[in-house]
Amino acid sequence: MPAPASAAQQVPAALADAWQAWDEGRYVQALEGYLAALDGPDGAALKDAIAELTGELYEVRELTADGAGVSVSPDGLYGAYVTGPEGSREVVVVDLASGAEVDRLAGDEVVLGPDGTAAVLRWAAGDAVAATAAALDAARAAQDREAFLRALREQRYLRAAGATLAIRDVRNRGERPVPIDGLLPIAMTFGVDGRTLFLSAARASDGRNDIYAVRSFRLVPDAILTGRGFKTAPRALAGGRYILFERPRTNPGPLPPDMDPGAPQEPGFALVDLVEEQVFSFAGRDPVVSADGRTLAFVTETDGDYALEVVDIDPMQAIPGQAMRSTRVLVRASDPIRDPAVSPDGRWVAFRRQPFRDWEVFVVASAGGEEPRQVTYEIQHDLAPVFVDENRLLIPKGEGRHMRSFLYDLTTGRIIKLFHNNTVRTIAPEYEWAVSPDGRRVLIVAERDGDTVSPERGVYLLDLTRPVSLEAVRRRLLDNLDRERTLMAEGERMFAPVRETAAERADAVSVGRIYGYERDLFRFGSKYVGEPGNLRAVDYLARRLTEFGYAPALQWFEARGARTANVIARLEGTVDPQLVCTVSSHFDSVRDGPGADDDTSGTAALLETARVLAEHPLPITVEFAFFTGEEAGLLGSREYVRRAQDEGKRIVCALNNDMIGWSNDHRLDNTIRYSNAGIRDVQHAAAALFSDLITYDARYYKNTDAHAYYDAYGDIVGGIGSYPVLGNPNYHRITDRIETINHRLVAEVARTTVASIVLLASSPARPTGLAARRSRVGVQVTWDPAPESDVVAYVLRYERADGSMRRMDVAAGPGAEPRALLEDARPGGAIEVRAVNGRGLESWDWARTRAP
Repeated sequence: MPAPASAAQQVPAALADAWQAWDEGRYVQALEGYLAALDGPDGAALKDAIAELTGELYEVRELTADGAGVSVSPDGLYGAYVTGPEGSREVVVVDLASGAEVDRLAGDEVVLGPDGTAAVLRWAAGDAVAATAAALDAARAAQDREAFLRALREQRYLRAAGATLAIRDVRNRGERPVPIDGLLPIAMTFGVDGRTLFLSAARASDGRNDIYAVRSFRLVPDAILTGRGFKTAPRALAGGRYILFERPRTNPGPLPPDMDPGAPQEPGFALVDLVEEQVFSFAGRDPVVSADGRTLAFVTETDGDYALEVVDIDPMQAIPGQAMRSTRVLVRASDPIRDPAVSPDGRWVAFRRQPFRDWEVFVVASAGGEEPRQVTYEIQHDLAPVFVDENRLLIPKGEGRHMRSFLYDLTTGRIIKLFHNNTVRTIAPEYEWAVSPDGRRVLIVAERDGDTVSPERGVYLLDLTRPVSLEAVRRRLLDNLDRERTLMAEGERMFAPVRETAAERADAVSVGRIYGYERDLFRFGSKYVGEPGNLRAVDYLARRLTEFGYAPALQWFEARGARTANVIARLEGTVDPQLVCTVSSHFDSVRDGPGADDDTSGTAALLETARVLAEHPLPITVEFAFFTGEEAGLLGSREYVRRAQDEGKRIVCALNNDMIGWSNDHRLDNTIRYSNAGIRDVQHAAAALFSDLITYDARYYKNTDAHAYYDAYGDIVGGIGSYPVLGNPNYHRITDRIETINHRLVAEVARTTVASIVLLASSPARPTGLAARRSRVGVQVTWDPAPESDVVAYVLRYERADGSMRRMDVAAGPGAEPRALLEDARPGGAIEVRAVNGRGLESWDWARTRAP
């Protein structure tokens, strides 16, 4: 049986002190300790342990900065991905051993066969398809779900109706078309010999859904694969005698929007004997077959009870009907079972199960007669397991949109985080994995740079046979140490003029008060727009803010057929009150849950932030915005920003906190979700200097309340929201209750927010209007005058012709124009400007451009 998880990785004694520092977020000391150990007499022996503790253990190569749809050929020789913008996508095939590009061709989807064969689908483009893309954008902007789904159906149909299919040999780049006129492709797979392609498609004439065999570049309807019912996801079993296809509940075809898709059917799947022309149908879901073709596993559900079942198959022999009907039940449970995976030799079946709040992965012997063994013990969800080989599982962890992959050794219990970006602070969400049949390599789609905003996602090749070198680990440690020292030193410098105020206000945060706010708000139940708890929360927040000395404004509006309101408190600025820094959280919840983490936690931190700053105004105005309707479509934040623009309100910075109270483990950690890197670094420094919070970061604001700020005011956004991003297993569930919240963590986020606001509202904003033009005498640089009345100078730095950076001071004030002449600026070199006020505080971010 698999080894228990307690046998997992132990920290070597020589690294204990450095590990402890890392665990406590004292990264400079930790990195110094790891470097000393690596450079010591036992460095080579400790190298792998240090690599695991600080990032990746195995070598990773970036194949492209923009790709998706990864796959691996059945013989393990090639990998593939799709890259490029919609309408002009390309399929790239790589040698899986080296990562070198083998072939590149136009295409939208690809399926690899053995011996260098590939089937490529090319979707139709043109004005009609472009029109549906515009309709999708319009529906998304209008938050019109029905219009969005209608445009999506139209787009799928138009693309499929004009699609073309080709079979290609990636070794010599020879290609032949396969006529598919009148068919709307759904899914495809090669037979094990590579000579037959099985294509699931719907007929454009009537929507009928069949599986076709493509042989010798001709489409051959096969009687055994036709017939009534929906069919998709064909898969060939080892030996070539059998294929498996799924029977979805609804028609999977990309049909015309006005075509009747047919009545829903009972979902299931079928195993087809191509020799005897027999079809064995099963009721069940998630069918999966071992690599040797001998073990079929699937999940059934009857009246709320679940079962994991298996069937033995001889891939070269006909299956007696009686044997096919004799399935073996391995696990019965009243809690959900999903995503079985079978080891290549068929001995083990892994699956995920939800015994309590989160999904866990278990393994059970396919022969039966044994109890399943739990593999994962993480508070987060552990999702769809994949066998890398007979003894190792790749298991993604976290919420489905932002996952991380781990490798579990079932014989030793060792757990390895597979992929990272080898930085201390920045998270790297993963989205796709494709494992080679020999278990040696993995293709991964991820946002390695932590940028979840840009549409590009990188494709990476991870080699499980090549641990990182000692020199690579040393470079990793040195690079991170340099970044951490710079981050901390810059934080000390930035906060120096306001450190006393920031510390005093941050220390005033009370975890007891925060718990009281959370308890009160939790008792209102669901605070979704239209639910009674929504208006009770509005009244509660207004009363609390009044007690703190504010005169809260209620921004009433109609939404989803109900009346609701944002609650706004204003702390008037003492120097430039016309400038505003907004800090916000949403107080509503999903309809079916009380939302203790999402987002009563953020609301409680915001209330406490407002309380401790109430009698301590700052140079510019601070607005505390409690948003309604986030869960109904970001309604409150959009209403706040709409009114702010109508009123001419000048918002120069914004922090938005959302879901800050759930702890993954003993650490007090959270993620800074930002658009502006300067604000990100302010918050890292605030956390380190004025709280016990450990902070990570991700460029992340889309589909949050911060999005409205960005759309209206640009790159001015920071804030904090959950580590790992959306890792809470109670997310959007009725179990998002107050007993799952770490109230100390909420208080530490509040302290970080208070200190951040003290600095942001005391410092000049980032300069605007920075421009550079080259003249005969050099580069003329201009920018807009700072809006703050107390700015006394500007700091300009630029890259000189010799590559060095030069700093210049530029005067500000009456009669002084914000401009500079750079006589030796390097073409294409960086030019950056910050404002400086009379208290010695600089802008929290540089304005940036490049020399022409």
